[in-house]
Amino acid sequence: MGDSRFAELAFRRLPLACLAAAAVAGGMLGPRWSARAAPLPWLVALAVVGLAHGATDLAVSKRCCPIRAIRRTWAAYAAAMAAVVLAYGIAPVTTIVSFVLLSAWHFGHAATEVGRTDRDEAPWQPLCSAMARGGIMLGVPLAGWPEATSCVATTLLRLTGHEALAAAHPFPSAAVRGFGLVLVAVAAVGIAVECITAGRVADNDRRSARALTESAVIASLGLTTDPLFSVGMSFLVWHAWRQMEPLAEILADGRPASWPELVRAVIRIHVAALPLLMPAWLAVGGAWWLASPTHSARDLAILSIGAYLVVTPAHELLDGMLVARSSTRPTASCPKRSVSCSA
Repeated sequence: MGDSRFAELAFRRLPLACLAAAAVAGGMLGPRWSARAAPLPWLVALAVVGLAHGATDLAVSKRCCPIRAIRRTWAAYAAAMAAVVLAYGIAPVTTIVSFVLLSAWHFGHAATEVGRTDRDEAPWQPLCSAMARGGIMLGVPLAGWPEATSCVATTLLRLTGHEALAAAHPFPSAAVRGFGLVLVAVAAVGIAVECITAGRVADNDRRSARALTESAVIASLGLTTDPLFSVGMSFLVWHAWRQMEPLAEILADGRPASWPELVRAVIRIHVAALPLLMPAWLAVGGAWWLASPTHSARDLAILSIGAYLVVTPAHELLDGMLVARSSTRPTASCPKRSVSCSA
């Protein structure tokens, strides 16, 4: 099996099939099933692939940045996280809303970058693709499940010391649904533009079909399952897992072309992630132990989202710095492409 065929199977078809199966299960078994299973993808993400793919940031920067630039890069990374913590302490609701918008962009941008081969596109074309994918991934759960989504955000406030604000119900269901519908509308525009412009490039029918298939599966998952479950599955299976491919190129000396190579690459990526992964485990676990009155799996899952809220802007900043650097100085160890490792 060639490299491209293996990548198509391991990083697109199987993840998409997994999401489709979860959507079918949600439709057949009803909302109670997915509500009970909602913490599961987030707990798996804490252990493997999910949190780990973001914790490779230090290792990636070591491979991609000159020695003289590493300290400045890490200082900017730490400053970005500190700024988010400060912003959350001052204006938690605004910070959560901003995090949703940033996550929609990040999920969509990363999905667009993985496997993209046409580098002659106009700059707005990948932007539309990112809007389409990210808007669907988060917009559909918000629009379809506003009360459950509001509950997740309110629980995060309560677990992070904002009990009085949480008691005031700062995320009305109508506002959550409206926010989700706006994201879906933006996604619809992005999908339409992507399908129309695909006619101007090679293999246009296949590209349009891929875009529509991916969007339909992710939208179905968001409609049929609890939002904590659907977003967790999309994050773990469609976002974080697919980032194993570009990370393997940087941290495991090449993209895997077989299952044994993939296993070895994933192990090497997780080893490289340990300097950030272990402190993250301690922070999330400690917060859960101290803040959760029942020590429930759901509380642990929601607190892990709080961790992603803190680190995602720093990851995006690092990604931008690496892409800007590789645009002028691409190397074999850090190719000219997005290698963002965000949540």
